[in-house]
Amino acid sequence: MRARDSFEALAEMLPPRPGSGLAVDWAVVEAAWGLEFPSDYKNVIAHYGDVRLGDYLQVIAPTAVTPDTWDEADARRGSMGFITADTRATWADTESTNIDAEPEELVTWGTATSADLFCWLTRGEPDKWPLLVFCHGDDAWVQHAFGMAEFLIRVLNPQPGVEVMAETPLWGDRSPSYVNSAERRRARGK
Repeated sequence: MRARDSFEALAEMLPPRPGSGLAVDWAVVEAAWGLEFPSDYKNVIAHYGDVRLGDYLQVIAPTAVTPDTWDEADARRGSMGFITADTRATWADTESTNIDAEPEELVTWGTATSADLFCWLTRGEPDKWPLLVFCHGDDAWVQHAFGMAEFLIRVLNPQPGVEVMAETPLWGDRSPSYVNSAERRRARGK
C-alpha cells in the first residue's frame, strides 16, 4: 500500500478532529536531521499532531532536535532527538535478529507505555523505509516492510504481519481513543 493510500485509510478509521494537527516547518526539521520524512508521517502530524492512540502508543512530534543535539541546553528533553538517541543505544545494546542496520540509521517516530519503540530504518526513499519495532518485554526487534500508517491500520484492524502487537491494547481496537498533547493540556486546564 502506498503511504498516501495508507494515510487515507487511517483517516477513514480515525477521522481527524478539526484543529488537532501540528504546523511543522518541515524544511527546518529535515535540514536538522539531514533527511526527508515519510509522507504518511507528515500527514499524521498535520492532521492529528503528536497523537496518543488508545492511551498506549504515542506518535512523537518532529523537532529540529536530533540525537546529536538532544543534550544541548536549549533542547527539549523527550524530543524526537532524545528518544532516537535512546533507541540507538538500545539497538547497540541488544541483539537484533537478522536485521542489517546501523544505530545511526534508526529514527524513532513512536513510543508505547510498555516501553516499546517504533522507528524507521532510514534507507532509500522515505516512503519505502521499513519499520522496526523494539519489543521491550521480549528484548527483541521486529522489522516490517511497510510504513507507519499501514502498520497502524494492520494493528487496529488485525491483519497478518504485525502479530508483535497482538498483546497490546491497540490490537483489533478499530476505534481507539486518541488525543494529542494540546488536547490533553486543554483537558487538564478545565
